[in-house]
Amino acid sequence: MSSEELEAELLSLVERSLANKKLKEEIVFDIPPETIKIAWRKYFIDLRNFTCKVHSDEIRHIKKEHPDDVYHICKIHYYLAKFASVERSSTRDIKTGKDIPCLVFVKKFHDKKIQIVKLNLSRKKILSLKTLFEK
Repeated sequence: MSSEELEAELLSLVERSLANKKLKEEIVFDIPPETIKIAWRKYFIDLRNFTCKVHSDEIRHIKKEHPDDVYHICKIHYYLAKFASVERSSTRDIKTGKDIPCLVFVKKFHDKKIQIVKLNLSRKKILSLKTLFEK
């Protein structure tokens, strides 16, 4: 799938997710090969055979917490391909209280940064979007 087609699909999912609070859909796509190489070479993070997942629930979460940033989701494939840095982190699961390992990708622009938090579910080899915001 081309980057333009993926962006159009993500835009459609964002709009449908915001229009229908009960929608439970997701888009899964491959992580760009260059991202896999750089993550390993510079940060020793192995992303081989991982995919990236964007789900309707996370879209609504981002809209609720960061309303001005929700449409950045449409460009997530670009941000992952052109990230400035990636770091290991963790986030607390609200339901269980346990720490969940995650990765934070940062894409820098002239005067701002886009931070993408992806949950790292290593057994299933899926990076699932948790949140995304502009700093």
